[in-house]
Amino acid sequence: MTYRRISTIPPKILSLKSSNAFNFGDGDAATPVLRDVSWTINDGESWAVVGSSYKDAVINLLTGHLRISPSPPVGLYPFLSQLDPPSDSHDSVALVSFATRLKAAGGAFYDFSARYGALRDEERITLRESLYASASIQDREGKNILQELAERLDLTRLLDLPLVALSNGQTRRARILSGLLKRLPVLILDEPFTGLDVQNRPRLSNLLKDMHEARNPRVIIALRPQDPIPDWISHIAVALQSTIVTGERSAAGVEEALHKLLSAPKHHRTEGSVPSNEASFRRASPQKKDVIVMKGVNVSYSTRHILKDVNWTIREGDRWQLQGANGSGKTTLTSLLTGAHPQSYIQSHLHIFSQPRSDIATVTLQQLIGHVSPELFNAFPRRLSGPGALTVKEAIASGFDGNYVYRRRTQAEDERIGEMVDKLGPGAETGNDKDNEIWLDRAFATLPPGEQSLALLIRALVNRPKLIILDEVFAGMDDAMVLRTRQYLREDLGDDQAVVFVGHWESEVPWSIGEGLRVMKMEDGHAFEVD
Repeated sequence: MTYRRISTIPPKILSLKSSNAFNFGDGDAATPVLRDVSWTINDGESWAVVGSSYKDAVINLLTGHLRISPSPPVGLYPFLSQLDPPSDSHDSVALVSFATRLKAAGGAFYDFSARYGALRDEERITLRESLYASASIQDREGKNILQELAERLDLTRLLDLPLVALSNGQTRRARILSGLLKRLPVLILDEPFTGLDVQNRPRLSNLLKDMHEARNPRVIIALRPQDPIPDWISHIAVALQSTIVTGERSAAGVEEALHKLLSAPKHHRTEGSVPSNEASFRRASPQKKDVIVMKGVNVSYSTRHILKDVNWTIREGDRWQLQGANGSGKTTLTSLLTGAHPQSYIQSHLHIFSQPRSDIATVTLQQLIGHVSPELFNAFPRRLSGPGALTVKEAIASGFDGNYVYRRRTQAEDERIGEMVDKLGPGAETGNDKDNEIWLDRAFATLPPGEQSLALLIRALVNRPKLIILDEVFAGMDDAMVLRTRQYLREDLGDDQAVVFVGHWESEVPWSIGEGLRVMKMEDGHAFEVD
């Protein structure tokens, strides 16, 4: 659908004045989710929403999932009424969010490791076919637009690959491309730069800038407080609890609100350097037992060679950062470390905990390895009621066995959960232990995305695993959560626990080279240590 304006007077893009926003079903006497919102977006302005837990509430407001009182006389987006043909906001706003998955399997767990086997099936849907279907592309114009946007997002070479063959970062770019191809008047992107490598972040930012300036579509991005704000953003809406502070990014009120977000009391222990004896210990890791030994490891699908002659030894106490561009092979490599990849069984020299991979049952590995990744986040069960519905405490407790279902807990296990939540839970930020108790009793599926990520991190650590793999572990977390978890990883892990940290933001890595961090870099399937 192509829209054109029928008025020469630039309309307001968004207009709210002294409005409250409620959950649907709540009356005006209820406590509003957002209160006293006055917000105007004029044509030509470029907006970012910045916030922690209340960022999601602002996104719900923008996407029509909250009831506005008083109701805006010409709708939330006045400019839609002046398009030809006129457009309704429910059909005119696209959201690309990586916070939660589609409710496949009714919220039950699904086996995300099955994707590795599916890569052998030449009949699986390709990225191009998926984009044609999701954007209803049939004509030549639509195909040309797809080709142009795919080139700008560095996806052209991937269009005819199976969709399941894409890396996490490539999948994120593909979902953004799908949102752009819908060609709706408004596109909202939630944390679009998370999970992208350093080469692709500016590429995406430049594309969004160009498309927004062309009003095709009008783009609003949502960011965490610690995320860099692109230079082309002219205005910011800061979500401070249930209020929104809006204005030009240089306005005093906006700068003050951003400062409050970044400097809110966090009640965390003072973060200092790692003690010298611990740093020395990590550099002396050759004295420790081997956790992972891989020599000459290769993974291929038909003619595609994903990993090429990889050699890597991980020992107790090691701290590794795994680097590499999107699609370089990081996800495949970590799936070998966890034993989730089917081809881990056929490697002639892949030893995990001093045993050949083929000699260790997968259920045993799940108990010995703590793992957080975008795939696990998406696959984790999110049923709200009935069999399989988990509280936060039950979700964390599933980490003792490495499974995804309810299990009975011992008193010692409850004490271990309490110990970790005391340091990492919401009470560590508010200073109120009662907040931790309330949090543990909440349904896991109802948590905001950042808190779900935090709960899954605690789940990965709760059994004191010998190997911890943290892939995009901070996705969705606000600055306070990131600070607490980085501090825990620096100070509270055991001397015999090895960690592999996968991420694209150097500032989030808990350790430095001087503190014993070692760096393994992936390039086109090859792995080599960086001095």
